[in-house]
Amino acid sequence: MVSWSRMRRVGAVTAVVTIALGVGVAQAGPTVNASNYSFKPKTITIQKGQTVTWKWVNGSHTVTFVKGSYDKSLNRAHPKRTRTFKRTGTYKYYCRFHRTLGMTGKIVVQ
Repeated sequence: MVSWSRMRRVGAVTAVVTIALGVGVAQAGPTVNASNYSFKPKTITIQKGQTVTWKWVNGSHTVTFVKGSYDKSLNRAHPKRTRTFKRTGTYKYYCRFHRTLGMTGKIVVQ
């Protein structure tokens, strides 16, 4: 029978290796601010596996991807939204309320 202390050591080693290799751990990425009918910065470039955070500053907005894979409100009740990008490509998004005013953005994942 395996001792309890040995099981704890194996668990601790597994956790350290997982963290060191970045397996299953999203990498922090940039923040996009939503205010005054614009996303700032409008275009960002990240690495595959990074997470982008959209931060509400004022107004009522959405983060809506052109291909429909993501559609979240961004307002006082939901001041932050995040998404981890696991595939390379270009992801265009907009605010459903202010798209005609030019509230659009783009994420380039390398």
